[in-house]
Amino acid sequence: MRVLVGLLAGLLLLGGSGCAVVKVKERAFGDIAAERNVDALSGGRLSIASSTALNSAGLDPAACARDPDPCIAQLRPLSSAEEWLATSAELQLLRMNALPATVERSAEAGAFKRSRQAAAEIAQVPADVAAADPRTRAAVATARYAYAYLFATARTPEQRVFEARQQQVLQYYNRAVEAIAQAAFAASAGKAEAATLDVGGLELGAVLHGYDPADIRQDPQALLASDTLGFANLRAVYRRDGFGTALVAVFPPRHGADAASAGAESAAADSEGAASANAAPPAASYTFANAPRRRPTAGVRNDAPYRDTRYLPVTVTLRFDGEGLDGVLASRRAQLDVYNPYRIDSETIAGRKVPLAANYSAAYGIWLARSELARLSLSSLLRPKQARAFKPRVYLNQPYDPDKRVIVLIHGLASSPEAWVNLANELLGDESLRRRYQLWQVFYPTNIDMLSNRAAIASALQQTFRHYDPQGDDVASRDAVLVGHSMGGVIGRLLLSDSGGHVADAMLEGLDPALIARVRKDPLLRELTVFQPMPQFGRAVFMASPQRGAVVTDGWPLRMVRKLIRLPLDVLRETAELIQRYDVSESDLERIGLRKGKPPTGPDDLSPNSRFMHATRDLSVEPGLPYHVIVAQRDPKLPLAQSDDGVVPYPSAHMDGAVSEKAIASGHSVQETPQAIAELRRILHEDVATFESRGKR
Repeated sequence: MRVLVGLLAGLLLLGGSGCAVVKVKERAFGDIAAERNVDALSGGRLSIASSTALNSAGLDPAACARDPDPCIAQLRPLSSAEEWLATSAELQLLRMNALPATVERSAEAGAFKRSRQAAAEIAQVPADVAAADPRTRAAVATARYAYAYLFATARTPEQRVFEARQQQVLQYYNRAVEAIAQAAFAASAGKAEAATLDVGGLELGAVLHGYDPADIRQDPQALLASDTLGFANLRAVYRRDGFGTALVAVFPPRHGADAASAGAESAAADSEGAASANAAPPAASYTFANAPRRRPTAGVRNDAPYRDTRYLPVTVTLRFDGEGLDGVLASRRAQLDVYNPYRIDSETIAGRKVPLAANYSAAYGIWLARSELARLSLSSLLRPKQARAFKPRVYLNQPYDPDKRVIVLIHGLASSPEAWVNLANELLGDESLRRRYQLWQVFYPTNIDMLSNRAAIASALQQTFRHYDPQGDDVASRDAVLVGHSMGGVIGRLLLSDSGGHVADAMLEGLDPALIARVRKDPLLRELTVFQPMPQFGRAVFMASPQRGAVVTDGWPLRMVRKLIRLPLDVLRETAELIQRYDVSESDLERIGLRKGKPPTGPDDLSPNSRFMHATRDLSVEPGLPYHVIVAQRDPKLPLAQSDDGVVPYPSAHMDGAVSEKAIASGHSVQETPQAIAELRRILHEDVATFESRGKR
């Protein structure tokens, strides 16, 4: 018995001697997944993988986070190369995030200044500050360790493709390159030329890929990080995951001609004309690689209708010199490669083809947020004493690409390119369409009569095509697609129609034959009433377009609004001169729709009873050109033929001969609906198949 008691006591003594006992506790999968995903980038603390590596080496993760360099040195002989590099990159990223982003903020400051002069004055960071900035040095260290992990270890990225750790390290690299690119921009005051910069202790050069010298005429004034921007009213942000960081380069407005300024209004339009002979500033000097086929780089007149985008999406990578792991870690030289994401989607890095990151929505969102186009559209309708109407403009959403066909978007009454915000963004987000099309958005004054706008928009588009393709042999100059909403669809149909003498006859109907004979020869009247289809278009889509008039425009509320609409003084002056030149009587003026000697406005022309509708409603689209109709049906319970969208009745939006017609339950702003956007994408994919089956004639 004593032996048994002694044995039990010995066992109890051993059980309490400090041997650990593992206990199992069931946890929710979501909690475990969330814990695994927390790291220096997402949660501001070390990942489980880095903490495990440090603990295994007898190092305190919290102490290492505060002072990484000693831990990095101690960890190297105690862990594998991959484990050491990944942990080192994360430790340096933690340090980078803890330091003030003074240099990076300097790179972004110019984008948010309102005046041109203030925006142009980039706060250049002194060279010694850029070289010694602790945050930038930590960013360089992060990028170096991450780059070595990805390309200078025994295993290839392909062999780690399913490992979460590689995805983390790639994100560390991308975030660090973002900081380095902005530091380089601030150190050079936007002049990222061939000269070498000392940034964070690294000698940096920069090379541009996929840009034509004509794409970049001036030095940018700011460099914004795309992935930290949020956009209200933009339903989605379209990105491509990959190697590198997506940024937006912000360029200064062309002197005296940018829409974001009051120059779009008539008061500034006068000064715009005085400066129209001045050319844009000379192009900046950059090192270009893989540039597309060159196009003219001559200075652009300030009164030209075309507007290159001021907000350019870029993808930036950082390549370290040196062979092998030790060479990469020891190198003091590196190259910033700046890519055009619309033209280049992959690159060969360390002998391996890798996809490049991109953000296709950020630049577009910034442009819309900064443009103030909606305000300018309303002011052109209602502002009294306008000296003259602003001329239609054609805004390019990306640098001109000779090998992509063009989609032209024409907005409706009292609207602007902002009407297309989600439609354009969805098209940019469709990779297949993005590879084949580029977007041009027309902005025009909707208070002007529609025949004048048709002539002015046709001129603006022809000038734009001629400027970018003087020979007319680019893919971009053929088979363009016209998309018009509301009033823009009516004008769009006329851009694709042959008027013959029909419009002039109908506009002058009821006048004395002798007066008609004299007036018909007037150059201004001929410019407005005699036109032919634009040859650059190969397809059209009309959305909620009142081809036979909008009945609601004759209701008393809108009749009151129409009385408030003001015409520019130059339009009134031209009309008065025309009346005086041909001695047209008051009764004749009333007969052709000029009440009290004033020409009709755009809203006046939308009335089913207007002289404009009488003259143009029967003009058909050019024979053989396919077109599609999207109509809005406010009350789907009604028969389609009896329905309307609140503004346009179905019989007015319907067009005989359309390849397709899609009715969508919506109000008049049908272009904003996902269903209309999906239908447009379907039409465009069909257009791609048709075009490519012809062998790109």
